[in-house]
Amino acid sequence: MSNEQFTPQAAFTLAELEARFPPRDLPADARVTRFGPSPTGSMHIGGLYTSLVSRRAAHQSGGVFYLRIEDTDKKREVEGTVELILDSLATYGLSPDEGEIADGKDVGAYGPYRQSERVPIYQSCVRWLLEHGHAYPCFASAEELQVLRDEQAKHKVPPGYWGSWAIWRDKTQADVDAALAAGKPFVIRLRSAGGRDERVTLPDTIRESIEFPANQTDVVLLKADGVPTYHLAHVVDDHFMRTTDVIRGNEWLASYPMHAEMFKLFGWEPPRFAHISPIEKNDGSSRRKLSKRSDPEASVCWYMEAGYPRDAVTEYLLNLIDGRFEDWRLANPGVSNEQFQIEIERMNRAGALFDLAKLDSVSRDVVGAMTAKEIFDAALIWGSDHAADFATRFGADPAYSQAILDIERHGERPRKDIVRWEQLPADIGYFFDDTYAALLPEAQAAFAALQPAPPEGMLAAIAAAYDPALNRDAWLEWLRELGLGYGYAPNVKAFKVAPDEFRGHFGDLAGALRVVLAARRNTPDLCEVMQVLGKDRVVARLNAAAAW
Repeated sequence: MSNEQFTPQAAFTLAELEARFPPRDLPADARVTRFGPSPTGSMHIGGLYTSLVSRRAAHQSGGVFYLRIEDTDKKREVEGTVELILDSLATYGLSPDEGEIADGKDVGAYGPYRQSERVPIYQSCVRWLLEHGHAYPCFASAEELQVLRDEQAKHKVPPGYWGSWAIWRDKTQADVDAALAAGKPFVIRLRSAGGRDERVTLPDTIRESIEFPANQTDVVLLKADGVPTYHLAHVVDDHFMRTTDVIRGNEWLASYPMHAEMFKLFGWEPPRFAHISPIEKNDGSSRRKLSKRSDPEASVCWYMEAGYPRDAVTEYLLNLIDGRFEDWRLANPGVSNEQFQIEIERMNRAGALFDLAKLDSVSRDVVGAMTAKEIFDAALIWGSDHAADFATRFGADPAYSQAILDIERHGERPRKDIVRWEQLPADIGYFFDDTYAALLPEAQAAFAALQPAPPEGMLAAIAAAYDPALNRDAWLEWLRELGLGYGYAPNVKAFKVAPDEFRGHFGDLAGALRVVLAARRNTPDLCEVMQVLGKDRVVARLNAAAAW
């Protein structure tokens, strides 16, 4: 086919593209990695997993991590997905060094970073392939391709457009001219040079050396609308964006031979490849990939809505990436996980197993190491997006909210009961007067069911004598002495020695106070809870409950 008859025009020569996107000025061992999501729906946790590996590998080598939006499949594109991708990466500290940082706004010299805006680059590369005999136009209709597939199935041969089944591969110029004159739509296909017995070796960073049959498929490079397929676009982009390491899911392993052939035809050195196995979960006696359709935890949105802290998700994924991380964390408490050195070569060739209980355990440790101010800031941001009423109440008095969060956060064994921010509205609601008021029927019912029942006058006596200035030891001594006067043994041991002499024990007394003050039987340290509530709230709630 002559150049003049090729509809897409070549905007650039390959030499011009080489000059426009020169090799990066980076240290020799610096890695340039990318995350290339398609905006076709919610972001999978596997995308976060891959981005974490890619970003750390780049930064720990003095390189660059960039975001490329692979949006050439407009039929499947879902509105708002790009914003969700950007928000997800930012939420978990994985914002790119280059690429799209806001809707339509790029940073970096190797853009544009949306593939839909790079079509002239792809068409220029395809023009070069055509001129050098490495590609050809194919006018086969959908009906003809279906007949071809049916015949292949009938003869039990491998499916695809290859060899003698590639019906437009060896058409004459006259045939092409006639099809063009008739206005037939066409695609541009790769003219594969792979031999039947030829083999291709992939030096995979994770899987070492893998051998494949050479590509024989005349894969589509440009669709009828002039837009590239993924196979062409990623090869062109990884070259001209100067990617050194392609870290991607192992579902692309089978495509490697055709990608390797394209790099070879262009005369480009391919990047290093690392194919990651998918995150899996137990399903009965077997394992399967996490599915966005079946598993809510497969979507990054689930973690954002639940309010898992950024570092909890990061550290859990680091555990999946490298089993040494857990020991590293134990040996390096308080050190940023950025200091942990990822080695792609050590990644598990089998799929990492998702374990929600382990994620919760990691999250407890992460929250347990945070200050009250850090928890307040993170929870307020979460609430602003996911629980507006809570955020308004929580943010109205930052000092009070932080004091709530600071309960039992000091000493040798700080509390570790908070796993994710979505717990907080229910867990600390009783500290706020309006939510406490809503809990009153629940509190009254629990109070009426207490055994032993608190004696008349005790709550009023506690209200009258309560002094928030008492430290914990003095508070315990005061409450035990007061309780003794109302028939409560100072401890369980004393009660068991003489159960007939006491109404109950100190734990029963403390339980009654928790029901009255917090509308629940279990709270953090009661002395601290009362101090944070403040004398006015404590006295008001005790006196009101005296009438119950």
